[in-house]
Amino acid sequence: MGLADGMTPAPRIEQRWTCIAAADQTALSAQLSSYFSEAGTYFAVFEFPDIDRPYEEVATRDGYFAQLMGKRAATHINNCLAHIQPEKIILLGLSGIAETYVRAILPAQKLVAVNNEAELLALPFVTGVSEPLRCKASQAIQGLIAAKNAKRPLTFSEDAPDLPSQQLNGKKGLVLIENSADVGEVSIANYAASIDADVVLVEPVEREQLQSLAQRLQAWATDRSSPALGEVKKKVTSRIKGLDFSGYGFATFFTAGLPYGLILKNVVPFTHVLNGPYCGVFITNAIVEEAAPTPVGSAIVFSPKHFASDEVKDVGRQLDQNNFIVTELVGPEATNDNLHDYGSHFPYDLLHICSHGGETDGYFVKQEFKDRNGDAHTIEYFEIVSWSLEHTTSPDKVLVTRKMIYTTFDGIPWIERPLKLHPRYVGDDMLQALREEDETLKRTPVNVPIALSCHIACHESFHQGNFEHLAAYSHPIIFNNSCSSSHELAAGFLSAGARCYLATLWNVGNETATKAALAFYGSALSDGKVLPAFSEMLRSITTDPYRNIYILWGLHFTSLVRPPAKSDDNIIAGLAANYSIWIKKLTTARDDEVKRNTIPIVRFLISEIRRRLSPERLAQIFASNGVEEPAEVERSGAVGEEPEPRELIVTKEVDPHKQESGAS
Repeated sequence: MGLADGMTPAPRIEQRWTCIAAADQTALSAQLSSYFSEAGTYFAVFEFPDIDRPYEEVATRDGYFAQLMGKRAATHINNCLAHIQPEKIILLGLSGIAETYVRAILPAQKLVAVNNEAELLALPFVTGVSEPLRCKASQAIQGLIAAKNAKRPLTFSEDAPDLPSQQLNGKKGLVLIENSADVGEVSIANYAASIDADVVLVEPVEREQLQSLAQRLQAWATDRSSPALGEVKKKVTSRIKGLDFSGYGFATFFTAGLPYGLILKNVVPFTHVLNGPYCGVFITNAIVEEAAPTPVGSAIVFSPKHFASDEVKDVGRQLDQNNFIVTELVGPEATNDNLHDYGSHFPYDLLHICSHGGETDGYFVKQEFKDRNGDAHTIEYFEIVSWSLEHTTSPDKVLVTRKMIYTTFDGIPWIERPLKLHPRYVGDDMLQALREEDETLKRTPVNVPIALSCHIACHESFHQGNFEHLAAYSHPIIFNNSCSSSHELAAGFLSAGARCYLATLWNVGNETATKAALAFYGSALSDGKVLPAFSEMLRSITTDPYRNIYILWGLHFTSLVRPPAKSDDNIIAGLAANYSIWIKKLTTARDDEVKRNTIPIVRFLISEIRRRLSPERLAQIFASNGVEEPAEVERSGAVGEEPEPRELIVTKEVDPHKQESGAS
């Protein structure tokens, strides 16, 4: 199926105005969005988190999570804006603290602060519009959808009539939104209008409610008579009751993680998008990539060769025959370090992974600490440990990465957000205690898969999917053809910048996985469209235990562009540009930890550049880019990873003879 067979093309992006909105400004951002209803045009709204600690170039112990969240959000949004190049950026309801993060990196002459309806109505695009559509503020998303369809601005009144949760008008596509009435849903509503899709709003799902999804799917897949899937099926069917998908060319589900395609047996081409605060960033990146596709002409295949036979050789051949330069990380080269370095910093369009995967085992830890006021606390968590031999400063050490998944704090389940009961410094002191070495801790082995853990098996050890960015800051397609590779790994890859992620919902057989991959690439490399290729792949699976095992996270129009000719010019240019970014960070950063963490990245980029170029061409490339030729870099410490608010990732070098339990 192609665009002519029922799929709409990618929209354009509004370039005159864009918006960064505070997390609590759903109504005002919906009202603002209603003034941008040009057909086929997406108005970008980016949600900025609620931050209670101002921007500081050098991170401090206090307010660690706040600074991390603010810097991460500002960076992702800035990267989007660099592509859009808007004339004006509206800062909608941002607090003075939040503004410190965006004003630190965005040009002041483009910024317009708007804090209330009166200031919004004073903006130049508001004049000369039609009569507003009235709705309750609590129905801002419903109101925005109705206003977009009517091409009228939105206004709020508590005596306005209730609006329906469905707008079904026989369009080519359907967008279903698990509606939490957040700013993220404003971005989604803007997207649905830009592709002229029907829209259905359903009750939201908390991600914590899906914590056991991976185990439930695996239990059901092992024994189809198991009731394990019942709760998941009920969550889906209750939300799609009365909907007939058969008349649509495609449907996209914006969800916390429910596998709608599985329950609906993929009766039409389905895609899924992780709902949340980064929806605006994800949608914008996907549209940008489609608007001006510039393939690097590079693909990576990764396999530690754990199976007697797999698809990587044939996939590599298919990609090579279609003008991709293929980097093989296979067998002993499929290490934890190579997956991280190449996955993060090497330019590529596609990463194909063939390995063992899914949730993994680890340890249970109960740790006590005292806060700065002398009060005692207890944090309980699961600990997942991976290790590396390569990114170390000396041969007698290994690099250990510990991922801590919190379960309780002072006996209160983490899902209930127990830190809200304490002053902010308690959380800061907890993080400090977790990051410090404590050889007295008792670790109890857990020999079953731990919920919210994830792994990609490597040659020795494994990778936990903890990428900060992918493909040298571009937005590649990832096909993780491993067991149970959706769930937490999907969230990790997508938040790091993937525009499309193909994965499995439970453990997949090797023969099925091989056949499915070859069917996917055979179609995708033929017509360049991912969703039709995904549908073709699903049809190729005739073994009952694996029907509908795959899920596609992305937007329906995503393309895999075939390079016009085989060339390494774009790879080299990407490496040189990435080197320029990181060497600037190394020489200008005031934070010693940032400098230490930057050195291994610069070292990797230098190695890749020198491996591909003669000394003469190397000097020419760097001279043309105004960058000094790279010099030898001293060895230094390891890269530290940034955590998610519900977990902490700590990377450090340890003596293998004294290392913590589980680092083997």
